[in-house]
Amino acid sequence: MPLTSPENIKNAGLRVSAQIDNSLIENFINEAENKYIKLRITDALYVDLLEWNKSINKDRFPHEYKILMDGGIYETKSMCGNIEKRYFEGLIKAINYYVHSRIVRKMDENSTRFGFVQKDDQYSQQHDLKTKIAAENDSLQIADIYLSDCILYIEANKDKFPLYTKGEKAKNRIKISIIGD
Repeated sequence: MPLTSPENIKNAGLRVSAQIDNSLIENFINEAENKYIKLRITDALYVDLLEWNKSINKDRFPHEYKILMDGGIYETKSMCGNIEKRYFEGLIKAINYYVHSRIVRKMDENSTRFGFVQKDDQYSQQHDLKTKIAAENDSLQIADIYLSDCILYIEANKDKFPLYTKGEKAKNRIKISIIGD
């Protein structure tokens, strides 16, 4: 059982059609959780969150798991030693945006016995590749910000997340293009 569901993705307020097959979204969820989430929070915490998610008795897990998943407000010490409040969106929202980026990238492509094709009919028109890449990158950037905020929350509450060890660093998505001929 993954950390989110197709219904959660469809109800997240992102532009996702209700007619998309749930099994396809489940594949995108698995890809996103394995490619982005598990690498950053490491396997031990990821597996524990999976167990928390499917557990009926969530009381045996730290309350901070729910806050990590759903987001919220927490207090942390600043570098000056002052207490400051921080807000973050939560891991579910980060995963939703990662899944959305996969949907934008992959939804109109099909591998058929006649080759790799894009869906098109008399009532639709394909966006150009630049528009598609821009939408994908926008979702990825938002997801990266949300996930980084989750990592800050985990690190501010290290005693409640003993299974967490620093995972891979976030990928830098900034690309430099040379303009001209």
